Amino acid sequence: MLIRRTARSLAVSRAILALVFLLSVWLEPTEPARTASLGYGMLIVYFIWSCLIAVIAWTSWWWDFRLARPVHVIDIVVFEAAVFITETAASDFSSPFLAFCAFLLITASVRWGLRGVIATALALIGLYIVAGGVFYAMGIWIDPFQFGRRLTYTIALSGMMIWLSAERRVSRIVPLPAPSPAPGGVSIDRRRREIMAGALSHARSSFHAGSAAIAVIRCEEPSVDLFRDTDGVFEHERIGPGALTEDFERGYNPPCDAALFDVARQRRILALPDYRLVPIAGDFAYKLADTCLVSQGLLARFTSVSSQGQVLVWDVPHPSIDDLPVITALARDIGQAVDHEHMATLAQSIAESSLRNNLARDLHDSVAQFLAGTLFRLEALRRWIREGHDPDPEILAMKEAFRAEQSQLRTMIDRLRRGVEGGRGTDIVAEFEMLMVEMGQHWQIAADLRCDTRPVTVSTGLAHDLRLLVREAVANAVRHGGCTKVDLHVLSQQDGLLQISISDNGKGFLETPRTCRPRSISERVDALGGRMDIISNASGVRLDIAVPLRRLE
Repeated sequence: MLIRRTARSLAVSRAILALVFLLSVWLEPTEPARTASLGYGMLIVYFIWSCLIAVIAWTSWWWDFRLARPVHVIDIVVFEAAVFITETAASDFSSPFLAFCAFLLITASVRWGLRGVIATALALIGLYIVAGGVFYAMGIWIDPFQFGRRLTYTIALSGMMIWLSAERRVSRIVPLPAPSPAPGGVSIDRRRREIMAGALSHARSSFHAGSAAIAVIRCEEPSVDLFRDTDGVFEHERIGPGALTEDFERGYNPPCDAALFDVARQRRILALPDYRLVPIAGDFAYKLADTCLVSQGLLARFTSVSSQGQVLVWDVPHPSIDDLPVITALARDIGQAVDHEHMATLAQSIAESSLRNNLARDLHDSVAQFLAGTLFRLEALRRWIREGHDPDPEILAMKEAFRAEQSQLRTMIDRLRRGVEGGRGTDIVAEFEMLMVEMGQHWQIAADLRCDTRPVTVSTGLAHDLRLLVREAVANAVRHGGCTKVDLHVLSQQDGLLQISISDNGKGFLETPRTCRPRSISERVDALGGRMDIISNASGVRLDIAVPLRRLE
């Protein structure tokens, strides 16, 4: 636990060094070169003072933080005074000078970072030079070689500590473990509970805490989801609008990333976004802490794309300011996990919606239109039988049509199961030849194909879309246009585009072509990244379609 508590480590080290300083002067074979009684008295008082600071550091994180700067100033002054007062001619390497100098620079580094090290280094060097100058001006003996060596040691040690502290932002942080399983395996609510349960368990483990809680308010809902882990027991409840939701809307004043607080003593230390720690005394209230009946602990907030949240950890053994950067990083990781889950869920929803639309379009252009054509043929067959004709040829033709449609449906099911094999190719002209024969027989119309060039090799996925597109166009021409003839013209490939034209001799559109674009055909052309022009007049309708080959080959 001592390694995890910087303040306690520093306090114990100070007391040990003060004792070593006192013993080194006392056990020195030669008496101090200057006032011995003053030197002994100063070091004894300083040792007692160091023990008192150690007790404070072990019992109160508040007073340890508030007294940190004054204590550091006293350390520097006592160190400089004791060095000169207790110095002897032969104590250069037996003196704890270097150890205490290093201690002061390390203390400044772990507490205040680069700025603290620079300020401490300047104070040590400046005071040492000033004190030496004063002693020299007063005629008090000073060994110039010893003075120069110690000044050089201080400058070199200060330079090393400044360099080490220049990029010191690394904290005792263990990354939040990735949730499992992947999105889609369970419901969204269950997935969210699993993520929060893992985060709470990680928080308790990081701080050796007894309990932890996460409150999340989603942007689209006024309620708060409260997740708690008390001694390993996970709980979840939803709290309606009230004080807790108002706490999210109000925010913190001043704004901060995290807080170490004690409600009963009206104390809190805030970790600001610029890495500063600010102590504030006086009345305050954290509604999440009130809801969980917590009077002392750590609180941090996070903001994600879809929600805001707070993390609360309590029953922490010996909390300290060392925990503030840790809970800040933990809150940030939880926010990122919530964002990742939201994005994954959104992507999954978009993929499912796209799949549903594609499947609906394929079923509409294949099965639905085939069934409509079958009804059309059955009605014609009934009239044919009433007129006394032989129905067998038409029944056999319908059986072949059903067999062909069954094959197409199986192909579509196989594509859904295995995905489109984009690397394979097929001659679309040959596909169109078989399709137009099928469409002519199915709808009892004349269906012709013209092609300027062949073969035209396209991917199997594009061939599937083009077949369904032509089937839908022919079905629309017969059912809505009342046509008796459909022509499919495959034009030459230009600029990586496959151009086809579908024309009929139906009655055309009553509205303008812009307002009556066939929905299924338009969606399919847009999905392929192509374009479509509609020409409608008294002699029929023509669809001019161009789709890129490079996207799907």
